[in-house]
Amino acid sequence: MSEPWSMPWSAPVFSRPPHAWKGVRSVVMAFRPDPDRLAAVLPPMLEAGDGLGMVSMLSYGWGDGHRTHPFNEAVVLVPVKLNGTEGNYVPFIYVTTDEAMIAGREMAGWPKKLADISWERDGDRFAGSVTRWGVTILEVEGDLSTAPEDDGSIAALMASGQKPTFNYKLIPGPGHRIEVEEITSSSLQILPSDVGIGVGRIRTASSEDDPLAALVPGGTGPLVAMVSDNTIPLGEVVHRVEHSTTTPLEVS
Repeated sequence: MSEPWSMPWSAPVFSRPPHAWKGVRSVVMAFRPDPDRLAAVLPPMLEAGDGLGMVSMLSYGWGDGHRTHPFNEAVVLVPVKLNGTEGNYVPFIYVTTDEAMIAGREMAGWPKKLADISWERDGDRFAGSVTRWGVTILEVEGDLSTAPEDDGSIAALMASGQKPTFNYKLIPGPGHRIEVEEITSSSLQILPSDVGIGVGRIRTASSEDDPLAALVPGGTGPLVAMVSDNTIPLGEVVHRVEHSTTTPLEVS
């Protein structure tokens, strides 16, 4: 290894980006976040935006051209603004492997956590769940044989998915100091090969570590199921907070 990339230095957990996958299976449902509850989960520098939030559950196979084991993922996105630019923010995201978690946290600041995530598709039926520390905090069920009401949420959902995602990246250092505090921006590249639309149901719960239900309400609505080729590019830093070596570990 000629230059450092990730820990451990001699055998990094993940390979260099961009990271790509073929045949990613996913389901997406929309929800409308309460403005006050949305504002409560946003980090500094981000403002609540207008529009729909999204709950996505994905199943990845082996990485395309890079060493990444298959994993499942669950993502909650909410609409935000950064200096007037519209985008999304991810307050909750869960994965099933350490390499998926570490890569997302180290590079872009995705707040990934490990969880038990089930992802099952049987014909037109879908069922998935997220469980951490024995508490099932998210359940999604769907039926693609049932046509949803055309309420405009599907078009709004697909449009929201094209916006950049802003992440709040915080890295603490030794001695209760902040080493890195910044906002990053990344845009997931999705090339769908198969899309189905049906009706789904979301059920959420909260635990002490994962207050999901405080933001994401349960209910029924349109569900979009896709098979796609996904690529996560490097992204960029759009705002950085400069800290001295004496800055205590407090969010600015």
